[in-house]
Amino acid sequence: MRKDTFLRRAIRRALALSLAAVMALGLSVTASATYAPPFDVSAEAALLVNLNTGDIIYEKNADQKMYPASLTKLMTCILAFEMCPDLDGTTVTAKAYIYDEFYGLNVSTGDIRRGETMTMRQLIYAMLMQSANEAASIVADYLGDGSIPYFAELMTERAKELGCTGTNFVNPHGLFDENHYTTARDMYLIAKHAISIPGFLEIASTVHYEVGSTNVHESLAWNTTNTMMRKGTTYYYEPVKGLKTGTLPEAGKCFVSTASQDGFDYLCVVLGAPIVQDENGREIDNKAFDDTKKLYEWVFDTYSIKTLMEKGRDVTEIPLRLAKDVDYMKLASDERFSALVPDEIEASSVVLEYELPEYITAPVKKGDRVGTARLILAGEQIGEVPLVATFSAERSAVAYAMDQLETVTLSYWFKFGVVFLASFIVFYIILMILRNRSRRRYRRPQR
Repeated sequence: MRKDTFLRRAIRRALALSLAAVMALGLSVTASATYAPPFDVSAEAALLVNLNTGDIIYEKNADQKMYPASLTKLMTCILAFEMCPDLDGTTVTAKAYIYDEFYGLNVSTGDIRRGETMTMRQLIYAMLMQSANEAASIVADYLGDGSIPYFAELMTERAKELGCTGTNFVNPHGLFDENHYTTARDMYLIAKHAISIPGFLEIASTVHYEVGSTNVHESLAWNTTNTMMRKGTTYYYEPVKGLKTGTLPEAGKCFVSTASQDGFDYLCVVLGAPIVQDENGREIDNKAFDDTKKLYEWVFDTYSIKTLMEKGRDVTEIPLRLAKDVDYMKLASDERFSALVPDEIEASSVVLEYELPEYITAPVKKGDRVGTARLILAGEQIGEVPLVATFSAERSAVAYAMDQLETVTLSYWFKFGVVFLASFIVFYIILMILRNRSRRRYRRPQR
């Protein structure tokens, strides 16, 4: 497979350039005023983002170094999608050495056996649904040209291309390693890119999948580990779709998901939620699911898009020079501004800060842009609107002439000319006085 390496790298570079072009168009996460929910989030780090607007609704230690556990498989699946144009036509056989790493460990598996052959799409199902560790290593071996560490390097490189600054991968499945880490913000960037890939969310949202028969199994099926999508369970929450669960003693409970309701779409990242067990070591509560559900219910119940600035609203005024019969120009907003905010927030809660010149000078036409109003909510800028003149103002000929005269008299060259002329006159007067004295001495009679 080494002969395909150059092609794969070319594909990755092309994808990176495409992403850069998208980011250049402004399709990135935007800062917004964030509000604390009326409950505690048990996870050590979390991030909740509105996918429609890019607004960060809630964040907690979003840039803190965390262990991602099986959320790692999101990046493994991303590379599988991007490096395999034909997921159904690409078949992979599990190599025996892959299982050595998992010997004696109680890890999640899709029961894929040594020598078993599956399509790349089936392996993606195994990773996203069953959190199959062996599936992740099988994919990494295949796409990494027989080198799982090399594939991990590709994962880290791709994460950086997506804008991640605090992520490093050393394996494709997420088993603990001190050098294998990420942040809630980086995981958001990875997950957001993942759901933009056609077909990704469909697989991640599948509850039950029939693999059928293989060269090893007569029949094989997988069920999702995301019980928030499984009806009849304690954690079922209808708006949730995908994406990935993860659990490790060192990482805690981790979960990345999306949810949609009433036309609003959100992505939630929860990392490092406590693992709750009974005296027998049996897990009795999933705090990652609890945090996720509470955050979604809170945001759906309390947030809506509100108009905080109407177009044409008079907002301030500015001194107007050289106009007929008027000394001030009223300014109005030239655009309507709406934002996703809590229901209790009203337009009156918004503070306006202006970027305006000291004054404007006639003539001015109605609709001329004069400056900008920045909208501040909870101490943070949430947007801005241009400010325009509300009427036309003609220039006064008399005022203009007086202004020009004043401008001339205050100019450097005018002052220089006046000083020069005054100096010349004084010099001339002195010269005349000296000359007259000389003449009188010349005309003095001789004895």
